[in-house]
Amino acid sequence: MSDPRPFRLLIVDDQPGTGSLCASVGQTMGLECFQAQSAEEALERLDSLAPDLMLADLVLRHRSGLELLAEVKERLPLTEVALMSAHGTIASAVQAMRLGAYDFIVKPFREGELNLALERMVEKVQAARENELSPPQSRTQAASAIPLPCTDLEELERLTMQRVLEQVDGDKEQAQKLLGISRATLYRKIKRYGIHLRPLHQEEVTRGTVDRMVLLSQR
Repeated sequence: MSDPRPFRLLIVDDQPGTGSLCASVGQTMGLECFQAQSAEEALERLDSLAPDLMLADLVLRHRSGLELLAEVKERLPLTEVALMSAHGTIASAVQAMRLGAYDFIVKPFREGELNLALERMVEKVQAARENELSPPQSRTQAASAIPLPCTDLEELERLTMQRVLEQVDGDKEQAQKLLGISRATLYRKIKRYGIHLRPLHQEEVTRGTVDRMVLLSQR
């Protein structure tokens, strides 16, 4: 028997425009959406809302998105969290992954890209929910279907760099600022990882960083 309760999405961002965009995408997907403008507000409502999914900005007033992520995963370990940031540094992405984030989304993002990220998060939560409701003998098989993030930090670095470069259409000066590294380091790592950029068309959507790692880990 499946749980009929709709999935709940909590959006934590102090920019109303971003919150409204995320809520609009979530509602189109049939998610029950709630918004908070600070980490403190999100944590106050955490137990009552019990969100299945969370989108949180990396830079929040008083407490960072990383601090929020750590506390959410401690209190609600099955809640899937994606961090969003206009400053998608490799160090931040690595730390977010270590703390249990499902994805690290670089702003600005397309609606379609956010939709795909949320779809993948919903799939994982759905699999976990079905696993909880299934008989014990079928849980091992169900658990094996839950996507697990890749733990290769070099692969995370490569994918983060490629995604940022794609989002800025190959502008290396802008990419190195977003990644928080020098131009020399950027060129060295592009060569080291063999990163090849492909043109982004308006209708094309790039999957999130951890979404790519999930696909790689399933090969």
